[in-house]
Amino acid sequence: MRIARRLFVVLLANNDHGKSTIIRALVSQGLGQKIGLHRKKVRDLLSPWGRHIDAYIFGRSYQEKEKGNYSSVEAALDGNDPLWRTRELIIMPSHVSRNDYSDIQNMIDLGHSAGFDVISAAVLLEGNEYSNRAAFPPIWTMTWDERWTIPNSWQESERYRLGQLEALGCDLWTWICQALAS
Repeated sequence: MRIARRLFVVLLANNDHGKSTIIRALVSQGLGQKIGLHRKKVRDLLSPWGRHIDAYIFGRSYQEKEKGNYSSVEAALDGNDPLWRTRELIIMPSHVSRNDYSDIQNMIDLGHSAGFDVISAAVLLEGNEYSNRAAFPPIWTMTWDERWTIPNSWQESERYRLGQLEALGCDLWTWICQALAS
């Protein structure tokens, strides 16, 4: 066994802000092949430097898919992957409305209790007279180990939007790999 840092990354944004596309691009990068729809599951991913990373990655926000099926964040983690506490990387997206604060705090507490460094990865969608930045200050004050910002500036063209989100997913994968190696 090697000395390793372990990360629990909470990708933060509401619906239609790019989380799913970012995750799909991240997983594609880690697998070394483009995938279509990402389904939550255990993944053996490869860093850009050839290091294997044992991960469990959720594809949709906890509030969208898991909350209705499980009684708590912990039950959702245990129900999807009983070995999640032993993984090197967990990615669990979350919405950011006031009603979601307790879910987010539960993610932080569970990650810490399992020995993970817990990272906030906030997707900031801005432009075209819209910004979701105001949703984050109460969340950023929570007990994160690190806070990352993913700037997603509005693009009129769907093609440019998709390309930008895919690039952000690849960048996020590189950030995660660098953080695991530090």
